[in-house]
Amino acid sequence: MRPLVVAGIALCLLGWVIMACQSPPPTPTSSPLPTTAPPPTPTQPPTPGPLTDAEAIALIKQEIAARGIASHTLRISIGQESRSASIRYSSSYDVDSSVFNAQTVLIALTAARAIARVQPPVNGGIRLAVMPAGEGEVGLRVTAIGWPSLEAWGNGDISDQEFVSQWTVGDVTRE
Repeated sequence: MRPLVVAGIALCLLGWVIMACQSPPPTPTSSPLPTTAPPPTPTQPPTPGPLTDAEAIALIKQEIAARGIASHTLRISIGQESRSASIRYSSSYDVDSSVFNAQTVLIALTAARAIARVQPPVNGGIRLAVMPAGEGEVGLRVTAIGWPSLEAWGNGDISDQEFVSQWTVGDVTRE
């Protein structure tokens, strides 16, 4: 028994010596250490130049896909006659969850940033229809964004929160 204890202590001491002799990984001195909070971002970046319908649709598709929406569920159109935008996609979240609501607001704001820059203006507003996950009563969650609030927000006259509070949200139920 005593030889096993001595061997265990020797292995322990040897392990400590080996660990002490290893050099720590190099720490870069030129780059700042990561923080827990991301740097502050403006609520609405400066608006670059105007977009055509096709450019706006491509930008919306790119940015919405980057937010985790499956591209095969995404349908975007801008009407030539009525000058309104229609965006439809499927969400993997339940319509009653806060994640679903946050996702909808992010996507609507992303779309609004592009639509606000379209020339000629999309003065019919935006209709955002989301097919939520699950077997609930809701078939589609529809968000309507009117032109006056879109224009005011695009001009920087109202904040994101004021803009979102002016949206009309309703449900189309399954039959």
